[in-house]
Amino acid sequence: MQQEKVLLNHDKTMKYNNHLMPLKMAALIWSAVELLSYSEQAQASCGSSFCLVNTDWAVQGAWMERGYRYDLRFETVRQDQLMRGSKKVNLTGFEARDAEQDTDSRRWLLNVDHGINENWGVSAAIPFIDRRHQHAEAGQPVSWNFRQIGDARITARYQTGLQDTKDGGAAVVGAHVGIKLATGKFDIANLTGTKAERSLQPGTGTNDLLASVYYRRVLSDIATTWFVQANLEAPLQERDGFKPGRKIGIDLGIRTLWTSSLSPMLQLNFQHRASDSGIYAEPADSGGRSLSISPGLSYKITPQTHAYGFVQVPVYQQVTGQQLSPKWAATVGIQSHF
Repeated sequence: MQQEKVLLNHDKTMKYNNHLMPLKMAALIWSAVELLSYSEQAQASCGSSFCLVNTDWAVQGAWMERGYRYDLRFETVRQDQLMRGSKKVNLTGFEARDAEQDTDSRRWLLNVDHGINENWGVSAAIPFIDRRHQHAEAGQPVSWNFRQIGDARITARYQTGLQDTKDGGAAVVGAHVGIKLATGKFDIANLTGTKAERSLQPGTGTNDLLASVYYRRVLSDIATTWFVQANLEAPLQERDGFKPGRKIGIDLGIRTLWTSSLSPMLQLNFQHRASDSGIYAEPADSGGRSLSISPGLSYKITPQTHAYGFVQVPVYQQVTGQQLSPKWAATVGIQSHF
């Protein structure tokens, strides 16, 4: 009798799992990452975040000429809001004695792009990171402060020639492929000799595959352009017990010309990051997804030089476990071509 009950329960479990299989597959395809797991632990991840605004002007169509383009961008992000899942967390009493408090990150990003012709281009980017992080251990503050070079990126670009459309506009499809190099340090320690968490370090220690596809449409008024881009960043190996979670992002944006010099811009930026893995990772408290709205302005200083700025505000955030999250982020930059 006991054996029959076991077999019956096993059969019910199999039917139940088979019934859920389409839903599981749909979730996997939709997110393209592992399903998020949740933790109710008091410990949280300090995380590392940068502004997700898309400033790839080749994708947006702001630059379509051959030649060299230089972009210097500054970002600031402060993560000072603890979240568990999609809920804000305010720790008090005993829980607050061992908790992450804030991460203040500033990054300068220099990007050099060479448009070989109307179809092909290459670019290289190098970041400089200024980061301060603080958390509490047994009620005592512990902090890290560093200024370091981060991980460089090299990518190649291909896009079709502009094609006229029936309504008088134009469209282009393109793709990027490249690699993130392990140029940043991943063993930074504070004054007591304690190494920062791997997710806090200026470099991941890994080489990552970079890939994206995009579609750009110039409307019939010629002054308005919209674009959509899908991005992938996937680590190629583990390094010293750590492998960062892969990232999948989607950017949707529009820019138009108000005057001959001033262009307002608006973007929606979605990112889904899988949990980190490895013995020095925190898989239960890393990864998540976010959707942000990013209004901005671009101003033409000279025919060859533009200044721009964005403010990014998350409209939805969901983290795995418990993590520090930003309330807003900002970026300003200047770019020129020759």
